[in-house]
Amino acid sequence: MAFINGPVPEVVERLVTATPAAFERDLRAAWPEVSRPVPGRLHLVNGEVRLTLVLVILPVRKLGLFELPQLQVSYCFEGGDEPARRNWLATLDRAMQKGGG
Repeated sequence: MAFINGPVPEVVERLVTATPAAFERDLRAAWPEVSRPVPGRLHLVNGEVRLTLVLVILPVRKLGLFELPQLQVSYCFEGGDEPARRNWLATLDRAMQKGGG
């Protein structure tokens, strides 16, 4: 099941606990054909639908001595319809899911 309720818009914003390298590694495990045209941007293609992921590094979240890296990730879809976006996002969410969440 995807982590989004309701229709999937053309741009989805998420806060992710990961470094850019870890996020890209997990994304490549879920979808091997990922290009990185410039730092902070990842491109994927699935038929008519193109997805650009924009990664913005946020300050580390500190919980006592525990530190968590944070990214703001914008999923920017181009082409395709809402069901295509929903299916692709659900596929990525399932493949990148971690822990007991």
